Amino acid sequence: MLTINNLSKIFNQGTINEKKALDHLQLHLEPEDFVTVIGSNGAGKSTLMNVIAGTFPPDQGQIIIDDKDVTKLPSYKRAGFISRVFQDPMSGTAASMTIEENLIMALKRGEPRRLRWALNGKDRNFFQEELKKLNLGLEGRLTTKVRLLSGGQRQALTLLMATLKKPQLLLLDEHTAALDPKTAEKVLELTCTVTKQSHLTTLMITHNLEQALSVGNRTIMMHDGRIILDLKGAERANMTMNRLLEMFEKASGVHMNNDRMMLAGTF
Repeated sequence: MLTINNLSKIFNQGTINEKKALDHLQLHLEPEDFVTVIGSNGAGKSTLMNVIAGTFPPDQGQIIIDDKDVTKLPSYKRAGFISRVFQDPMSGTAASMTIEENLIMALKRGEPRRLRWALNGKDRNFFQEELKKLNLGLEGRLTTKVRLLSGGQRQALTLLMATLKKPQLLLLDEHTAALDPKTAEKVLELTCTVTKQSHLTTLMITHNLEQALSVGNRTIMMHDGRIILDLKGAERANMTMNRLLEMFEKASGVHMNNDRMMLAGTF
């Protein structure tokens, strides 16, 4: 479904601040894979998502989605089949618009932009039914401005918007990290439900090792722009957090110290 071949990305090339963010990275996802991505700061996790989404052009390599080479496709064209939820709950919605206006934009994703899309009764009934699934009482607040919602409500709405029109690939960039633990748990539960019901192929960055091993069906660990561990099946099911950290240190040659605390943190 998603195939990445020999992907490389270097920032500030040829300067003293040169940073190789992706280093000949190889990755393949099957349809309906839910892959969690872990790694210390600077490992290349967010750069990988930015390159897949088309935000950053790669310096080398190839990105194929459903047998189509999208490497040179601009981000606005990829938005028709790739959805993304960011860490900041404020990033995925238009605060000055109502819930229903945000949802109609999501429903029309990939279509030519208009100043305003017409809403009809059928759309509103559909939105209410979808909002009910969030169990947050938003189905009765279609005309509420999004800026009046809590962070958790906005992130849940963003997740719904990202999956309302089934994407070929869903990118989750630490989408629960900015939420309080109880709200983060609720949004993660919604994520698992939505992705399973819609049979989505998903790539999720997290710093929470427990989450990384319990969510989805596969875990990859990145270091210095490369994938150094790829866990699935029985190996992943029997993995512990301590063992995972040991494997990271062995594979990367890096003793975690303070970074170990960051990697294992539940935030």
